[in-house]
Amino acid sequence: MSENQHSIANSAPGAHCSACGAPYGEGVTGWPRTCPSCGTVAYRNPLPVAVALQPVYDTTGTALVVITRTVAPARGGTALPGGYIDDREDWKQAVVRELAEETGIHAAARDVRLADAMSSPDGHLLLFGLLPERPAEGLPPSSATDETEGWHLLRRPEELAFPLHTLAVRGWFEGRYI
Repeated sequence: MSENQHSIANSAPGAHCSACGAPYGEGVTGWPRTCPSCGTVAYRNPLPVAVALQPVYDTTGTALVVITRTVAPARGGTALPGGYIDDREDWKQAVVRELAEETGIHAAARDVRLADAMSSPDGHLLLFGLLPERPAEGLPPSSATDETEGWHLLRRPEELAFPLHTLAVRGWFEGRYI
């Protein structure tokens, strides 16, 4: 391996022991992994994501609030409001924080209940928080945020930007999260 290839390999995430800093070396793959220098066992844990299911109703019927993303991944795609749970943040607080950041819609963490938990193939744990149904007329106007073009109402299941969002939306419309 050339010196350049060696430095690229050693700069990859998870290439060094987080306890002593020693490189894991070639041949050490998969998780958990044990440091050949100090013996510390390292785990790669899923990144938790909080996702809001905010039902609303109007004279047309009941719908879910969704956003159009302006950031990667899935820029331009439709998704449920959501994002990573911050360090030491309760998942219910993360659900309402993400809902407010991406839609301007405010809710109380005490009103969130767990609708579903799903693991994605890329190592994320998605916690879908269901909020109480509310009237559409009481919502703030849709406007662009740092991460969205704004929000709109989804009136029937459809393919969303993320497969697990699609499954959760389908589950909600089928009445599984009542």
